[in-house]
Amino acid sequence: MIRTQELSKSYATQDVLRGVSLHVERGEIFGFVGPNGAGKTTFLKCLLGIAQPKSGNIQMGGIDARRNPLAARKLCGYAPSETAMYDSLSVWSMVRFALAAHKQADYARAKQLLDLYQLPHKVKVRALSHGMKRKLLLTQAIASGAPILLLDEPMEGLDPEARRLLERQLQKEAAAGRTVFFSSHDLASVERVCERVAFLRNGKLLACDRVETILEQAGHTLHVHLREPHDLKQLPVAPGITWSGEGSRWRMSFKGNMESAMALLQSLPIAGLRDASGGLEEVFEALYGPELEA
Repeated sequence: MIRTQELSKSYATQDVLRGVSLHVERGEIFGFVGPNGAGKTTFLKCLLGIAQPKSGNIQMGGIDARRNPLAARKLCGYAPSETAMYDSLSVWSMVRFALAAHKQADYARAKQLLDLYQLPHKVKVRALSHGMKRKLLLTQAIASGAPILLLDEPMEGLDPEARRLLERQLQKEAAAGRTVFFSSHDLASVERVCERVAFLRNGKLLACDRVETILEQAGHTLHVHLREPHDLKQLPVAPGITWSGEGSRWRMSFKGNMESAMALLQSLPIAGLRDASGGLEEVFEALYGPELEA
């Protein structure tokens, strides 16, 4: 549904996107991760035709988005990171205004989503909190009926309960065949709901793969408690596995899948195991550590 090839964008002398190539399939939830200024929002705006790339190709649902940006944009339900809206309109009037551009918009669904997110229909937009405005933008995007959802920082401003509610909603949309592409700093949500994730730094892709593959490549750590003391030479050996500790308490570090590691441990008298493996937060820190400290 979404495909870019060598997409580049510059503002004056600053390169914001540098040869970004990726594809997102129908029915997939795709996470787009990076620190502020990495180019995530610019990338989304290029997909929508709001920003014009310097070079590269964009395909949205089979449409050449650079040659026919309006047709491509009609395939997208968009929730920007900025929550600026027409403050003088009521919530329902704002929804109707936003959905008017989408022939396939579902107004009954919009009302259901407003109720789900506990948004009062008649209240002026100016009276909404930041988090409530975020929910309003998400309602507009989802109720658009568009086959592609482009969500820029959709979790920002939401409380934990609302985040989990949105996560479940996005999974339902993907199961129904919609493509969900969202940028986020909420790596826990990305890890829970995304099938694949891309990491962007200074406009360039650092990594793009399935979430579980990236986590396996990052490595795992198990704290192993044995029923009786063992020497290092008594512990199972395999390529990529390292042990640290002594006696009955050991730390096993490895790369690869967890099933293979558990099979190696079957020969040991296990009293307890604790998975201390990192998640995407640790991958993020490893990829961006020097930049974040700068």
